[in-house]
Amino acid sequence: VSGLSIWLADLLIPLGRLPIWLITAITCGIVSTFTEVASNPATITIFAPILAPMAEVIRVNPLLILIPTTLCTSFAFLLPVSNPPNAIVFTYGHVNIIDMVKAGLGLKIIGLTVVLLGVASWGVPLFGLNTYPDWAPIHATTNTTGL
Repeated sequence: VSGLSIWLADLLIPLGRLPIWLITAITCGIVSTFTEVASNPATITIFAPILAPMAEVIRVNPLLILIPTTLCTSFAFLLPVSNPPNAIVFTYGHVNIIDMVKAGLGLKIIGLTVVLLGVASWGVPLFGLNTYPDWAPIHATTNTTGL
């Protein structure tokens, strides 16, 4: 209602000059990092209203950015505060934070790679994510991603 999400999306418009796979990778990386200190639902509740208008302004199917971004909110593996299983393991005292970060970083990179490859190979053809949908609003600016 306040227009804050649209204002923030307008600030992200320069991302429109990048290839769409890179935009998706950047947003997934930001969200998966943010979810280390916030809950998964809170993270996507904060980012979805920002990323959807950004996708609309650069004329990219919003689902092409929102689906992988939503999936990447589940990659909270690094810190004890990331999710309850991490906290339980850490409270036993046998695992240090640095050990959790070392193990979690590999899992996070593998997870990001699988999601990005999965959306590119299955999501785009199955859901038609390479075309701008009829239900999404059309804004005055043009797409600079080359799609």
